[in-house]
Amino acid sequence: MKYIVVLLLGLCFLSSCDKEEADSKLEIESSTTAAKYHFIGRSVGFSVSQMYVDSTMGEDFYLGSVWGLKDTLPNLSLISPEKYRKAFKIAVKSSNSVHKAGKFVPSFTRMRDYARKNQDRDGVSVTSSTGYSVADFFDYRAIRYYLNNSADVNTVLRLVKHNDSTTIRRKYGYLMHNESIAFTLMTQFNEFSAAFSRKDVGQRESSDLKPYYVNCVNYGTHTILMAESDYPRADFEGALDKLQTGQPLTPIDVAILEESDLLIYLRGGAKDSYIKQASGLLGIKTLITEFHKERKVQQNKFDFPISYSLRSLADFSLLKFWYSYDFLERVEKE
Repeated sequence: MKYIVVLLLGLCFLSSCDKEEADSKLEIESSTTAAKYHFIGRSVGFSVSQMYVDSTMGEDFYLGSVWGLKDTLPNLSLISPEKYRKAFKIAVKSSNSVHKAGKFVPSFTRMRDYARKNQDRDGVSVTSSTGYSVADFFDYRAIRYYLNNSADVNTVLRLVKHNDSTTIRRKYGYLMHNESIAFTLMTQFNEFSAAFSRKDVGQRESSDLKPYYVNCVNYGTHTILMAESDYPRADFEGALDKLQTGQPLTPIDVAILEESDLLIYLRGGAKDSYIKQASGLLGIKTLITEFHKERKVQQNKFDFPISYSLRSLADFSLLKFWYSYDFLERVEKE
C-alpha cells in the first residue's frame, strides 16, 4: 500500500461573482486551453491492503467486527449478517506505548472509548507518522490513487463533473495530499482462531461471502486538496499560504485566487467526511475558515478510524487485492 499525505486547507462555497457569469468565463478559458491541448486515456494499478473509511460506514464498523466479504473486488462490499456476530473478549493494543493494552468484548462504544484514551493530557492526539505529497493532475479521478474504492470518491466526482467529464477546466491542476496517523489499534489473530473453529467458519461461509474481521485501524486525519488555477503552482500556493496564515494579500495574490477553484476532502474521527468546493477569492477564503474549524472537530473525535485492514477467518491471511482505475491525462497537441 502506498502512503502519502496532504496539506491543511479549506474550501467551501462559491465565489462572489454570479455563477452563470463565472461558468461562461470558464468555458471561454477552457476552449482556449482545448485549442492547445488534448486528453488521452491512461490507466494505473497497484496492490492494496489498507482500505479507507468513508461516510457510508455506521456503528457496526469497529476493530474486531466480523464481516462477510462479497467477491466483488476491487469494489469492496462488506456485509454484516446476524450469523457473523459472536461475543468474546479480545486484547487491543495501541501503537502509543504510553497506554496499556485493553481486553474487552469489542463494540462501537468500547472501541471509541478506548481510542479516546490515546489522547495526550491536553486532549489532543500526538501524531506518530505523517506523509505528504504534491502532484499535478488533469482529471479528478486522480483522487482514487489516495482513496482507492472509497465511496467518498463518488461524492467528489459528482461535485466536479461538467458535461459528463471530470477533467480540469483551468490551465493548471495541483493535488496536495496529507495523511497524519495519530495512533494505530491492533488485535491478535489467536483470539479469533480460538473463538471461530473450522466448523464455525464453514457455517459462516457461502458461495459469495467470505468471513473477515477488522484486525487493524488507524486514527488521525486524511486530507486531500485539489486546486485548479490559471496561475502556476508556486504562485497559487504562495497566495493560499498567505490566506491561511492571515497575511495581507497583494493585488497579484487577489488576482490569483479570483482565477482559481479549490476542493477539499477531509476525513477524521467523525461519522461524515468533509467534502467541499469553492471558487474565487471570497469562496476560497470562506472555505478555508470553515475547514480549519472542521479539522479541529475531526481531530478530537474518535468515533471512526480513517483506515483499516482485514484478515480472513479461514486462514488469517491479510486481505490484499489489485486495484486499478482509468483517468485522462492532458498533453500538448503536436
